[in-house]
Amino acid sequence: MGLTDAQLRKAITTLLSEREPPATICPSEVARATAPEDWRPLMPRVREVAFAMAREGRIELRQKRQPVAPDPPPRGPIRLGHVQATADAHPTTPDGRYLVVRGRLWRKANPELPAELRQSLVDALMDARRALARPLSPDERRAARDEVERTKQALGERGPVWWTDGAPDFNRRMVKNTPYRDWYASLAP
Repeated sequence: MGLTDAQLRKAITTLLSEREPPATICPSEVARATAPEDWRPLMPRVREVAFAMAREGRIELRQKRQPVAPDPPPRGPIRLGHVQATADAHPTTPDGRYLVVRGRLWRKANPELPAELRQSLVDALMDARRALARPLSPDERRAARDEVERTKQALGERGPVWWTDGAPDFNRRMVKNTPYRDWYASLAP
């Protein structure tokens, strides 16, 4: 298929713009809108582009009407929705280091990365994730997983922390078990 990720992003954005929150769209709607005659093979790419957009905070992924984190990529049916501008949205810690999804901290990408570098890393991450969706030999699967890990580290989402004040990393920990506990509790209505 000759569709680019940019075209798929535009299709997601366009379809969502036609719906008022809290309405969502199915990834199959995006595939059908962009390749009506041969949409099924496009589904893994649509999902990967949607995961990237969710990581960037442009859209929200949902399962059973609840927001889900894009990492690790959710299995099973998903819906794509507008980012909630309410208390339901994934709050960012006051220091800007983490998002909170379902009570768990997820490290954000390094905000100091130049936009061009960040985009090239996101593109590499998506390529590696698309590779994992195909049938692979064990060696190819390991190489693709290693590439995912390398790019996530380069983005700052894993590996050494990107901040320099010596604060520890609480990535993937439940917020209630971290120093962010009181801040998070204060968000409750």
